[in-house]
Amino acid sequence: MPVTPDSIHTDTVAAAPAVPPPPAESYDLPADFSQADYGGLNTVIIDSIGRDTVSGRIPHFIPVAEADSLRIEAVFDSVSTHMEVAPPPSGLSEGIAPYALAPTYTNSTPLTALLMGTLVLGAINAGGIARALKSYRHEIIGVRRRPNVFDDERNVSTPMAIILALIFVVFGGIVLYNLPGLPPSPGFTGAAAQMGLLGAYYLFEYFAYQTVGYAFGSKEGRRQWVNGFMATQAYAGLFMVIPAFLLVVEPAWHDLLVIISLSIYGAARLLFIIKGFRIFYSNFRSLLYFILYLCTLEIIPALAVYRLSAYLQVLTA
Repeated sequence: MPVTPDSIHTDTVAAAPAVPPPPAESYDLPADFSQADYGGLNTVIIDSIGRDTVSGRIPHFIPVAEADSLRIEAVFDSVSTHMEVAPPPSGLSEGIAPYALAPTYTNSTPLTALLMGTLVLGAINAGGIARALKSYRHEIIGVRRRPNVFDDERNVSTPMAIILALIFVVFGGIVLYNLPGLPPSPGFTGAAAQMGLLGAYYLFEYFAYQTVGYAFGSKEGRRQWVNGFMATQAYAGLFMVIPAFLLVVEPAWHDLLVIISLSIYGAARLLFIIKGFRIFYSNFRSLLYFILYLCTLEIIPALAVYRLSAYLQVLTA
C-alpha cells in the first residue's frame, strides 16, 4: 500500500477533545490544552509556548510577588466588572408602599361628629346652661329648707338638664371606654356601647334616688337629693370634656388622663354623698341605713358598671 502524506497525517494526528481555558489565576494547564487550541499538533515546542502564552494566564516564569499582584488585580477587575451598584432613590420613580393605619378614634367620622355635635349643642344653649349651672351650684352643697329672699335660685329647665346630662354621658362614656385599659381597637362602636352603658347607669341612679328619697325622706329632702345628683353629674361631665378629648387624640397620655377623669368623678360623687348624709342623717340609727345605702346604690352598681365596661371593651374590639 503506497504511503501518502494524507495517510501519514491520519496516522500521527489524534483527535483532541475541546477543553475550556483555565482561570486567570491558574499556574498549570491541562496536558492537552495546546492540542485543543492548535488543532492537535502534538509537539513539545508548541506545548511549551502554549503553556506560557495563553491569554489571561499568569506565566510561571515571573516572580511570585509579581504573580500575586497580577492575581489580585485580576480579582478586582472581575469584581468591578460584575458588581452593579444601584443608584440612590430619587423619589421621582419610586413610591411608598401603602400600609394600614393603626386603629384610632380620629379615623371614626361618626364619633368625631357626635363629640362635636354635643359641644355645638351646648354652645348654642350657652345662656340656658349658664343659668342651669348657677342653680346647680346651690344644689351641690345647699340643704336649706327655705331659700334666702336675696338668692337668685331658679329651677333648672328640663331641656337644659337633658343637655347637661347628655354631655356627661357622651364624654363620660369616652372615659369609661378607657377605664379598663387602652382599647385594643378603638372606634365608634365600642365608644357608643360605653356611652349607652353610662346612660343606663345614669337613669338607674336617678330613679333609684327618687325611690329611696320617697321612702325615707320628705318631699323637699328628696328634691334636694335628686337635684344634687344631677348637679354633681353635670359639673363632672363639663370638667371631663377636655380629658375625654385628649384621650381621643393623645392615647399616649392614657394613664394620666384616666387618673384625672376619675379624680373629677370621685370628687363629684363625694360631694353628692356628703349632701345625702346631711339630708338624711338624724341619729345613730339612721347611720346604719346610710351605710346600707352606700353599699346598695354607690359601691355595688359602680363595680357592676366597671365589669360590664371591661366586657364591652373586649366584645367590641
